[in-house]
Amino acid sequence: MIYEKVVLYLALITLTIVGFFILKKLTPRILKKLQKKFSIREKDIIKLEDIFLKIAGILLFIILFNLIAHFPYLDKYFEKYVISVLKTNIIETESIKLSIYSIIRGIIIFYVLLLITRLLRKILEIYFYYKAKGEEVATTIDILVYHFALVIIVLITLSAMGITWKLLIPIAGALGIGIGFGIQDIVNNFISGFILLLGKTIKRGDWISIEDQFGKIIDIGVRTSVLRTLDNIDIIIPNSHLVSNKLINWSHTDPVVRIHIPVGVSYNSDVEKVKMTLLEVAEKTPFVLKNRPREARFVEFGDSSLNFELLVWINVKRTPIPLAKSELNYRIWYAFKEKGIEIPYPQRDVWFKNKLIIQKEEDNDNTTSKKSDS
Repeated sequence: MIYEKVVLYLALITLTIVGFFILKKLTPRILKKLQKKFSIREKDIIKLEDIFLKIAGILLFIILFNLIAHFPYLDKYFEKYVISVLKTNIIETESIKLSIYSIIRGIIIFYVLLLITRLLRKILEIYFYYKAKGEEVATTIDILVYHFALVIIVLITLSAMGITWKLLIPIAGALGIGIGFGIQDIVNNFISGFILLLGKTIKRGDWISIEDQFGKIIDIGVRTSVLRTLDNIDIIIPNSHLVSNKLINWSHTDPVVRIHIPVGVSYNSDVEKVKMTLLEVAEKTPFVLKNRPREARFVEFGDSSLNFELLVWINVKRTPIPLAKSELNYRIWYAFKEKGIEIPYPQRDVWFKNKLIIQKEEDNDNTTSKKSDS
């Protein structure tokens, strides 16, 4: 009977090890077929393979450990000298029962659940990226799954380690007081992050203007977002600012927008010539969209000039607003100079209430000379 049990356990150990190496060989082949079928990126396949094999390696260790712990002839000694020592409580109260065994078990459970979460996140990312609505949806789902799963994993790990709810409830109460007094801004930013991710008022890749800053949103986190300016400077913005403050999203629903270029000309200018010159500049500018109407508006009679506006359509994701305005201003200046259209200086008429008396400089010099002779 004992002999048969030994043979059975040896067979199970052998099958477990052989099965692991077979799985290790088959996994890349299966993932390659999935890559070809669904056109998945190479880096995603590599990550999937790495996570899957790590999970398989942990499961192999757990299975082998249990088989060895219950192996005939060894189980009594293992239970007496290993398991009993590992299960001896280091700390034992009503709320906490910690032992080396429970700590190791908690660490293994935490690591395995974290790997499973990573695997789930990667599968969801691939699905939403390739089969649904692209990178923005994939990023939002990934962030939500990660933070929700992290809370669940921590609770399961603490429970596995022997920390009961009796200890967690006072901690939760202390954290609640801390949130109310000390970290309300952090919580505000955290909630605002989820509002941004779910509301889609701002997405990664959008060009926005907030206060005096213009740039591209390159990342939206659960607490802060990153705005990259045209000078390649990353500005870290708390999410609450993006939710509560007024901002301009130039590419919220459509990256094609119309910009206004104001320009003033002399009162002596031919307004029809000015109009045609502005439209000609718009026609020759490469980034101005040709399938949208271009306008040259006569806005008003100014104090020193006739004020016009050139209205053109551009794609802000291809040409940012400041660069587009700068280039159009250059082209308008050169075109006006070539056509002889004057951009005037400010002009003011000065009226003197009393009679103005102007004395010649020679009279002043003669008066000064007489005084010195005397």
